[in-house]
Amino acid sequence: MKNFKKQILLAVCGVAIILTYSCSKDNPLNPAGNCFGGNWAQGYTDELQSWSNAAQAYSENPTADNCADYKSAAKAYLDALDNIYDCIPTASRAEIDQEIKEAKADIDKESCDTQ
Repeated sequence: MKNFKKQILLAVCGVAIILTYSCSKDNPLNPAGNCFGGNWAQGYTDELQSWSNAAQAYSENPTADNCADYKSAAKAYLDALDNIYDCIPTASRAEIDQEIKEAKADIDKESCDTQ
């Protein structure tokens, strides 16, 4: 449960950063303009919804299959956050990158044994 709370915190932080900064060609934070037209959420919304659904399914029915689905969805979400990495202001990148790596490591450590 501790790792789940950490992952939710990472998700909330990611959304907060996205809502705080905008990213467009006119923005000096992202002159390339590859940040989904300023709507960063577009880059990870599907993965976040899949992760949420998998978390709910696993909490309602903690089977090995649901655990594997949860872990897969969580990693897909974290990968989607990696895809918007260029949109993150340089000052925040190292911290965000470290949090994503730690979250992925925590997911890998979680056991799907149902015993």
